[in-house]
Parts: sequence; structure tokens; C-alpha cells
Amino acid sequence: MKFESLREQVSNKSQIHSVQMLRGIACLAVYFVHFFSEQKLLSASKLLVKASEYGYLGVQVFFVISGFIIPLSMYRNKYDIQNFGNLFKRRLVRIELPYVASIALLVLLKLITHFVYEASQRLDIDWSTVLLNIGYLNVFWGKEFINHAYWTLFVELQFYLYIGLFLGLITNKNFWIRHVAYLLLFGLNYWWVGSLFFHSHILIFMVGIFAFQYVIKVIELPELLISSAFVLILNYYWLSQILHLDTAIPITLATIFAISFIFFIKKQISVLDFLGKISFSLYLIHVPVTVALLPILEPYIHRPSLILVYRIGVLISTIGIAYIYYRIIEKPAMSLSRKV
Repeated sequence: MKFESLREQVSNKSQIHSVQMLRGIACLAVYFVHFFSEQKLLSASKLLVKASEYGYLGVQVFFVISGFIIPLSMYRNKYDIQNFGNLFKRRLVRIELPYVASIALLVLLKLITHFVYEASQRLDIDWSTVLLNIGYLNVFWGKEFINHAYWTLFVELQFYLYIGLFLGLITNKNFWIRHVAYLLLFGLNYWWVGSLFFHSHILIFMVGIFAFQYVIKVIELPELLISSAFVLILNYYWLSQILHLDTAIPITLATIFAISFIFFIKKQISVLDFLGKISFSLYLIHVPVTVALLPILEPYIHRPSLILVYRIGVLISTIGIAYIYYRIIEKPAMSLSRKV
């Protein structure tokens, strides 16, 4: 049975390639919404532009992945609440070091772009905002993220800390004990709503958590299906009826796609596997690198079809730079985090 094959991978401590490939897909989707959804490209490829407008769903896919893989990683490493301090330190090294390095890269590229293309204009860098982005302090000072991809890292950090505190509850085989942890979060939505706070996305994370509970045999297939259907319906109602958003259906379908991909895709596709491996680096740097590369030739290109070709070339170049970033920044941070 295909559901059982994922359990076997987890019990054998095998790498789950479906998760890694899904990361690659999600990261590409986010990239496309940032740089291929512009109206001026419509005449070159209507299908690509229309499809890229849904690239924001890559973020929802990342939330499903995190709901599954973060508690699974802790469970595999026999995490205990007494290790919470070490868990937080490892997170700082593994995630926050590459994040801070990407802020430095963003500032460097902005300076280079300014002096090459905009030397006659005033340098547009708010240094206080840059510094507050370190540690996500900008959220509490009412400052913006200098890279609009960063907000999801703040959400993911909150979820990481939540799992560190409540892993014992969500892995408990007692139905009522597990659901206490869920209800505490659901209740927060009535008083504290905001896209920068992870409980506003908890119903998406929950689908991943249910998959995690299934593969470690805390729940069985009927509860997995019923619980996932329930939170999807609840999330649809929350988005469409309470928040009055028109994204309810796409988000629901993206969530179903993500969890289905994790369970049912077994064939390893090398390109997607590679993109998944460097997905965090690509996610961190794709905006500043692409913004720096586009002005090199695009202002001199007037045909939409050639602009599209150029942007694809920039995408490939950005992937190459992300690989270098992965090798010199992210991979050493991964190794260092294991020693903390």
C-alpha cells in the first residue's frame, strides 16, 4: 500500500526524496510569482504568466512540509523538552546564519547596483530596517522585511519553537491529550490574527503534522484522512467566510497536492532533488540576485518573447549562484549545527 511505503522510509531512516523534491517545486513556484507574473510578459506566454500568478502557493507547500518534517526530525533525534535550549541554538546556526548572510548579500548587491546604475540618485537603504531584520525585530518595530521572502522564515521559526515545546503532546497516543495542543492554537486566531504569526497558518501546518503522526504510528489511516479533511474544510471556511479571501480554493488544492506528493511520489527526479537540496539557499537569495541581474540587459530588450528568454537565463544563473551559496554558506552552517 502506498501509504505504508512512507512509513517504511521513516522506520528505515531513509531520506524522503518526495519531501526534498517538493521543496524544489515550492521554491520554483515562489520564484515564478516574483519574476514571471508581470503583465508585460503576457504576449510572450499567457499560460506561464497565468500559472505563475499562483506561485504564492509555494509558501503553503513549505508550511505543509514543515508540519511534517520538523517534528519528524526531532522525533528521529529523540528530542526531549530538556534539550530545548540546544534545539534553539542548533536552529540559530542552521537557519539564522545563512539568513543573516543573505541580508549581507542583499545589502552588497544593492550597493553595487546603486553605484553601477543609479549613482546619480540617493542611496535607498534604511540601515535601521536592515539591522532590525536580524532576529526579525523589524516585525515588532513596525518595519518592513527588506526581502519580502523573509516573512515566512519568521513564521517557520515560531512553528519550530512551538514543536520544540509541544512535541510530547502531539506524539502522545491519547486522543484528548494531542488535541489540547491543537485547541490552544486554534483559539489564538480569535484574538491575534496576522499573516506574520504562525498560528494564522496552523491549519496548513496541521496537515503535515497529521502525516507525521501517521508515519510514526501515533494515528492510523482513518484518523489521518478524517483529521486532514476536517482542517482543510475549517481552513477553507476561515479564509473564505471569516477573512473573505478569494484564495481559499487554491490554498486548499495546494495543500492536498503537497501532502499527496509526500505520500505517493516515490520516483526520484534528479533535477527536482537538486533544486530541493539548494531550495533554502535559493529561497534566501533569489530576490536580491535576480533584481541585480535583471538590469544588466533587460532595459535594452523590448520584445516580450526575448525578455522571457532573458528571465529564464537569469533564473538559471540564480540557481547556479544559489548552489555556490549552498556550498560556501548553508552547508557549513549545517555541519556546524550538528556540533552544537
